[in-house]
Amino acid sequence: MKNTVIAGAALGALAFAASDVVNTEMSVVAETVSRFVNTDAGWLVTAGLLSIAAGSAALTWLVARSGVSRLGTWLLGLWSVGILLAAIFPADPPGQWDNPSVSETVHGLAAWVALLSFVIASVVLGRALPRDPLFTATTVVVVVGLVLFMVTLVDAMATRSLPAVLGVTERIAIGADLLWMALCALRLSPVRQAVRPSAAAQR
Repeated sequence: MKNTVIAGAALGALAFAASDVVNTEMSVVAETVSRFVNTDAGWLVTAGLLSIAAGSAALTWLVARSGVSRLGTWLLGLWSVGILLAAIFPADPPGQWDNPSVSETVHGLAAWVALLSFVIASVVLGRALPRDPLFTATTVVVVVGLVLFMVTLVDAMATRSLPAVLGVTERIAIGADLLWMALCALRLSPVRQAVRPSAAAQR
């Protein structure tokens, strides 16, 4: 199952990267990944989100099986559902902040529930799992990445006093999330193996 997590995260990252490379209609620096669904290669965004949703569902199952954190399991479940809804309901083209469609509204709400759930889950599980420098550092980047994304998003929607780097901060946040998923799946395996012998001994 951990291979499903890693494959889902990797395929999602590849799909988003391919979307950025072939896109000639929007700015990778200024626009979020989800806006690219409105380009000629928009199917890559949908495919990437579906891949991440599948990998996230597998990670949720692994965390539930490991028993390391019930809260972490529920939060990852919310993340998985949110990503799936974000794939089903595409974002609007850029520049429609004041008059969003129903699809955009659902997409935005689902995405924020997913992102907030994920960052809390990363902290909860980061404390519950055995300490590892790379995993801890990635958890920090997950938190910082979301904070940066939120700051640039609010600026893009309201004041526009910062450089238009919303696309960059979102991609940093997404990249950290996908790396964290893969690392978490790898960290869960030894935990699960360690639990089984003790359970067998109790019998």
